[in-house]
Amino acid sequence: MSRSLDQFSKDLHLKLANVQSNLDGLKAKIDSKAETAEQDVRKHLDSVRKRIDHAAPDVAKADSKMKKWFEEKKAATDEKVAEWKTKRETAKLQNRADGAEHYARAALEVAMSAVDNAEQATLEAWLARKDADAAGSK
Repeated sequence: MSRSLDQFSKDLHLKLANVQSNLDGLKAKIDSKAETAEQDVRKHLDSVRKRIDHAAPDVAKADSKMKKWFEEKKAATDEKVAEWKTKRETAKLQNRADGAEHYARAALEVAMSAVDNAEQATLEAWLARKDADAAGSK
């Protein structure tokens, strides 16, 4: 499981670093080339939307896996788990551990999708603010 935690940490860190890098690069473009800023933001927004659309089926599957695990977790009460430990029912304990690891991977996928959605919302908010500012200055 330690390996799973390490991978989770690496994957999440990489995703956040990529988003940060993308937004920093976009901000630099906006700051240096105000005349093409909107076009750059719209282009980046399009790529984020495509990434979200491409990932949607996998995210839906991950969400389904999370719900399945949650139901399995409710069925495996603390008392049952204690009984499995006492009786050394390793197959049941292994299945429970495997399910928990699948849940963790699915939760990571859903979380990374949420990061993509937050990036999309940020870009859309920038465009909306630009429209509002432009209307107010006319």
